Amino acid sequence: MRITCRDCGGKARIESRENMNREYAKLYCQCLNLHCGHTFVMSLTYSHPLRPSAQSVDQLIFDRLRAMPIAQQRQLFDQLSSLPV
Repeated sequence: MRITCRDCGGKARIESRENMNREYAKLYCQCLNLHCGHTFVMSLTYSHPLRPSAQSVDQLIFDRLRAMPIAQQRQLFDQLSSLPV
C-alpha cells in the first residue's frame, strides 16, 4: 500500500495501526519528506469482496459447530432430527 502526504504529496509511512474492529483500522502515518514531517491519521476500511472465500461452506459450518458448547450442539442436532424429510 502506498501512502502519500496530503500536504506535500511525498511518500509517507505507517508508524502504527490501531484496529478498531475486523473491518476498520486507524493508520498513524508520518511523511518521509524531511522538509515536511507531517504526521496524520488515515482510515482503512473493508468495503466488499470481489470473489467469495475459497473456504467451503461445509468447512465454515463445521468450524462453527466445533466452536459451540456441547449442550448447544446437542440441541441443534435434536432440532435437525425432528425436521420432516
